[in-house]
This record gives sequence, structure tokens and C-alpha cells, in this order.
Amino acid sequence: MNRRSIARHRTTSSVFRRALLLAIIGAVCAFGVADANPVFLILTLMGVLVSWFASVRPARPAPRGLINTILLLVIAIAGYEMLRVGVGVSAFAVFVALLLVVKLLDLRSARDDGQVIVLCLAILVAAVLTSNSLLTGAMMIVESVLILRAVVLFQIHSVGSLGHLSSPRISKGARIDIRSMMIATGFLCAIIGSTVFVVLPRNLGGQAFGQWGNTRSVSGFSDKVELGRPGLISMSSKPVLDVTITDRNGMNVGAENNPPVYLRGAVLEVYESGNWRRSSIMRVPLAERIRLFPPSTTLKPRGSNDNSGWDQQFAITMRSTSDGPVYLFAPWRTVEFRIGDMPMRMGFDFGRGLFLKDGMGGSISYTVRSVNDEFRSVPIADDAFRAQTIETEIEPEIAQLAREIIAGGGIEPDPASRPIRDDAAAVRLLETHLRTQYKYTLDAQPVPSGQDATRWFLFERKTGHCEYYASALTLMSRSVGIPARVVTGYIASDFNAVTGQYLVRESNAHAWVEAEVAPGQWRTFDGTPPSDFYSIHVPQPSLMRSLSKMYESIEFLWVRSVVGYDSDTRERIVGNGMGDFGLARMGDKLLSRLAAGRAKLVSRATVFAVIVFVSTMFVGIVILRYQKVVLILLHAWRSLLARLGIGLRARISSERSVHRVETAINTALRRTGLPRPEWQPLKAHLRSNEQQLQQTPELAQALHDAADWLYRFRFAPGNHEEQYHRLRGFIEAIRKSEKSADRQSPHPRGRSERT
Repeated sequence: MNRRSIARHRTTSSVFRRALLLAIIGAVCAFGVADANPVFLILTLMGVLVSWFASVRPARPAPRGLINTILLLVIAIAGYEMLRVGVGVSAFAVFVALLLVVKLLDLRSARDDGQVIVLCLAILVAAVLTSNSLLTGAMMIVESVLILRAVVLFQIHSVGSLGHLSSPRISKGARIDIRSMMIATGFLCAIIGSTVFVVLPRNLGGQAFGQWGNTRSVSGFSDKVELGRPGLISMSSKPVLDVTITDRNGMNVGAENNPPVYLRGAVLEVYESGNWRRSSIMRVPLAERIRLFPPSTTLKPRGSNDNSGWDQQFAITMRSTSDGPVYLFAPWRTVEFRIGDMPMRMGFDFGRGLFLKDGMGGSISYTVRSVNDEFRSVPIADDAFRAQTIETEIEPEIAQLAREIIAGGGIEPDPASRPIRDDAAAVRLLETHLRTQYKYTLDAQPVPSGQDATRWFLFERKTGHCEYYASALTLMSRSVGIPARVVTGYIASDFNAVTGQYLVRESNAHAWVEAEVAPGQWRTFDGTPPSDFYSIHVPQPSLMRSLSKMYESIEFLWVRSVVGYDSDTRERIVGNGMGDFGLARMGDKLLSRLAAGRAKLVSRATVFAVIVFVSTMFVGIVILRYQKVVLILLHAWRSLLARLGIGLRARISSERSVHRVETAINTALRRTGLPRPEWQPLKAHLRSNEQQLQQTPELAQALHDAADWLYRFRFAPGNHEEQYHRLRGFIEAIRKSEKSADRQSPHPRGRSERT
């Protein structure tokens, strides 16, 4: 059959199958892009294609026993992953993808096709909840069109497949009508969706469920330092923060050539066996102070009411936060913290510059005002005394190296004899030594067993990443009596002049040092070699960098206008006169009630779902195992209802037997070497191949009788109860005719003839 003939005989079934495959591939690609998980994308697409070409395209569903076995395996894998990593959007998407692959092996009716479309929608929802990036948004739009097309064709396919005999052909005019209907439906959905989007802003229900967005933890930042872990430091370019810096007059002070801005996250003070962690003194106060603050709340240090003591204002948007405690990044020294337009559960410690958010994950925004002490003189009183350093086990060689460096710079290394005003210069000497005498690398090699990681870096390897430099500078400072601590966070240096913002990526995660150079006066020091620091954190001008900035500008508009759409944005667009018809208040009230018992509702729903699933599977297995007994009971029940005068439509009960008769007819035709095309009616196919069928008269007669009764059952009114019993006998007649024909033939037909 040539290409024109194939195109002329396109049916609703073939067109729908192609649309369904495209919708499946689009949904899988959307989540793979949103989750940045190429392994999921490749493996799922391979599973979909294998199931499609092995089962869907040849219309050969897998045996029920095999499907149930695979399904049990999928449930076991999902349960194991849930116990290992907990319940999350990614785990849910993987489970749904596995169900999708299994379901493709079991497409037997239009209902199964509808279930596949629902699974595609579930994967698309998981993609929306995983990422709010521009690329994910573009994938969502494309997949929405594919799913809409599949849904429209599904409705036509499901109506056309009611007869089970053939799939109607689609003429050119019908294709134009279908395309017009899809365009009109899509336009109507877009109008309704846009209206709902404008009326109901993003912060609806935020108090109950938080903001939607990426629920995965940011991989660049870490609130602990573990020196000696093998591997390569992440250089992912995934955006995590957007920062806008303004002065007291509201003018944007960001620029491409400005010095990098250090955004603090965690402060680490305890050093043990090459690892830096927070002290218990720093953890407990934050945990005790966490409470819910309403939107637009301004937090200040205790006893501070002065609003004039700040230099710069930082408007920060964290694109992605995980559930539970999360550090909020801010410059040192923050004197005001203003919560955004969503309620926030948080704890704070202005003395240490720490801010900790708790609750649901998602995209959040906040504003901080800070004082820049780096270029201010340090006031030191004559009677000032140096604070005690935290007791730390420091290798003697590290302490000796620090004393030699400071003494070589003309400063007294003994803290008992050294004036406090020389402490800043002493730390600067140690910083300069690290910057000039050591090399930077992203390759993290394991530390030899039994050796201190910092000592190994200073005296043997002499190459390392920022965490080694921060650890070495902190220990050397403490060894000469200067209080110091390791700080982890991000570097803001990539400024976009179009958006007026700094874009902070995962690769901008960094570790540095803060030293107390005077009582209560902490300053920032960084031992990382400047050339390596700038090559990593400060992008160099290039054509690719210009193109990247163009994309980032568009993505910024997407995040600000679509993802960050809230009540304030709505008021700027439509004004204060347009209300939300009370929907926001009603939704917040409803979601607040749900949030109050969310844990109980989730647990109850999970238990109920498991009970229903297990019970349904058990009943299904029993019915399949004792099918004859069940049919006898159903027949007895119908007879009883008929005697009582209630009546029961036998047509509904006989659909399954009708499908079996059709399957038996098609199987017999394929084994005879005369498969029926989907576009050709059954009787027309039998008449056109009458000569070949008469080679086995008994089988030909059985096929004609079955076809006559099928047509009468479908299109002629009558006693369906009587027809139902007659149809059941045709299966046995066709099978007996096939066996008789095989015995008479010198070459029995088998699977090899199914072409």
C-alpha cells in the first residue's frame, strides 16, 4: 500500500494513537526538564517506546498475569523509595511514570486510553510543582496543546469505537472540522484560564499550603563543611537567587564592575576531624524563636527603633526552597528584615546575622537593609580587650605556620603582647599568604586516613577549593588568638543591566571567613586566590554570555510577572476597583481549615487509598480466577431480577462477551492470513476474501454467522438476553473451526503467519 493510500485510509483510531503518543512524550519531557533529571527522561522514554511498539501499535495487550506482576513490582519500588527518601513530587512523578509504562501494556478499551491521558496530566502537574522556570513554562504550554488535542480526539475515538468492529475513516473535511474545534476549545480555555489568573493571584491559600515552586533543596549551598569528600564541586548554572540593590534614595546601585557581594547563610564555629558545623548555642535560640509572622512584617534588632542606620537595601527572591528549615541569605550586617507578601514562619538572630525560615517550600521574597562596615574605620577603645576564641584542636604545624607568617610581616604573633588594633593586619597577612602560595581546584580528593584535612591541605597537597581556604584561614587566625568563624553562602556578582538585578546561581555557592578584629566588630576575609575567585564567580564578556543575558532577562519577566503574580501586581494592572468576588477570602478560609488538619487528612487518605487499591486488586484476581462461577452467579441474579419484574439491560452485561467474539473473529482472520484493516467493515472484508475463506468451509460459516449476529446485536432491536446467549456460543464455534482447519492442513498455521 503506497503512501497516498495510507493517508487516504487514516482512521480515528490511528490519529488518536499518534496524538496520545505525542502527549505522553511531551509530559515526560516536561517533567524531565523541570526536574533537571536526564536519567528519568531517558529511561521513561525508553520504557514508553518499548511498550508502545511491543503492545500498543500491534494491538497485542500483555497477559493479565504479567501486568499484575509488573504492577506489584512497581508498587514495591515506590514503597521502598518512599521509605528511603520520603514522599515528594519527584517520587510521585516517578511512580506515575512507571504506572504509565505498565498501562501502555494493557490498552484494551477506550477507558484505558482515558486513564493514560489522566496519568499524563498527573506528570504535567508534577512538572509545574517541581520548577517555575521559563523553560518549564514553555514545555507546559506545548504539552497543554498536545493534551488538548489528545482529549478531543479521544472523545471522537471513544464514540467511534462503541461498535468495536471498525474505526471510522477521517476525511479531509472532518480533519478541518476537528482542527477548528481544537482551536476554538483552546482559545476558550485560554480565556477562562487568563481570567482566573487575573482574578485569583498567586498568594491565594499561601498561608495554608505555601507557594508553589521548586520543592527540591538548593544543591550549591550547604550549612556544613566536610573537608575531604571525594568528587567534583558542582558548577551548575541553575539560578537560585535574584537580588536588587538600591541606596537610600531608591536608586539601583548594581553594576557589572562592582565588587562581589557576600550573602551569608550559615555560620560555622565548631571544627572536628576536618568538618565544620554549627554550635549548639547557635541552633537552639533560632529553633526556640521560630513563629509565624504576618505579611509585610519588619523585624529589627531588639531595642532598635532607629530607621536611619542603614546604607543599602537588598530585595531578594529565592526561586527555590525546600520544606522545613531553610536559611535566608542576607549581607552582613543586617539591621532590618522585611517579610514579603506571604506569611512566614521564621526565627532570627541579628547578633549573628542568621535568618531561618520553616514550613512549606517554594519561591519566597523578602527585603533586608544592611550596613556596610568593610570600608569604615574600626573604633577601638584604649581599655578594649580581645574576646576568647572557641576552644579548638589545632595541629601544632598550623599554629607554627601562622606565627611565622605574622612575624614575617612585622607583627607580634603572641596575642598576649599584640595590640588589638593589629589583629586586622594579622588576618590580612594570613589571607595574603593563602592567596599567593596555594592553588585553587574544584577536584576534591579524599584526605589520607589518619590525617587532619586542613593540615594536609596546607603542607602536602597545597591545592583545594574555597572550603579548604576558609578552614585554613579560620584555624590559623584562632591559633594566634583572633576569634574567627567559617561562613557559607553565595556570591552575587553576575549583574544584568536589563533587569537591574544580580542573578545568583548554584555555582556561586562559596565559603569564607569572618574575624573579630575589634570587640563586636567582625570583618570579612577570603583566602581564595583572586584570579580563581573571579574566574568562577564573575562571568567574562562573550557572545554566549550576551545571549545568556537575553534569556535571563526574559526569564526574569516570567518569574516576576507570571510566577510572582500577587495581589499587588493585580492592583497595578487592573486597579483597586476590581475585586475577586470574595473568592480569595473564601479560598483562604477553606485552605486554612484544611491546613489545620493536613497531616490527619493525608494519613487518612493514604490509608483509605491503600485499602481500596488492595481490596480492588484482590477482588479482580478472584473474579479472573473463578470467572465461570461469577458468570453463573450473575446469570442467576439477572434471572431473579427478571422474575421480580425489575429487569436488567443485558446489553450492558454482554459488552464483555461481544468484545471476546470480535477478538476471536480478528484472531481467526489473522491466523488465516487475512487480517482485517481497521478502516474496513467486517462484512465487507469477509465478502472480499470469500474465495480464500472457502478453503476452510466450516471456519467461513462460523465467521459469517458470528458477523451476522454481531450486526444484529448492534443495530437491530430485539431480545438482547437471547442475543447475549447466542453470542457466547460463537466463540466456541470459531475456535473449533480453527482447530479442525489446523488438523486438515499439512502445515498448521501459527504465529509466523500473523502478518
